[in-house]
Amino acid sequence: MYNRKVTVILFPGEDGGYAAFMPLFPSCTTEGGNVEEAFKNAKESLELALEETKPDDMECLEYSHPGHVIVGEVEVEVPEKVSVGVPS
Repeated sequence: MYNRKVTVILFPGEDGGYAAFMPLFPSCTTEGGNVEEAFKNAKESLELALEETKPDDMECLEYSHPGHVIVGEVEVEVPEKVSVGVPS
C-alpha cells in the first residue's frame, strides 16, 4: 500500500456546503458541509472506490495530481430540448 495525491475540485453547493469532484474519477463525487468535510469525504470516497480497482483506475492515479491546475470556463450552446437548470 502506498499514498498518492489526487486533485479534488470543490464547488459551492446550492444549500451551502461544497460538492467535491475528482476530475479523473468522475464516479467519486461527494459533498461536505464545509471545506474540510468535503475533502475528508472525497478521500473516503476515492479510497472505497480503489478497494476494487480496475486497470483504468490505476492508470488515472498516475495523472491524478498535476503540478498545477488551470480552471476556466467556456460558454456552450444548449439545445432547446435540454431543460435542466435553464435560467428563467
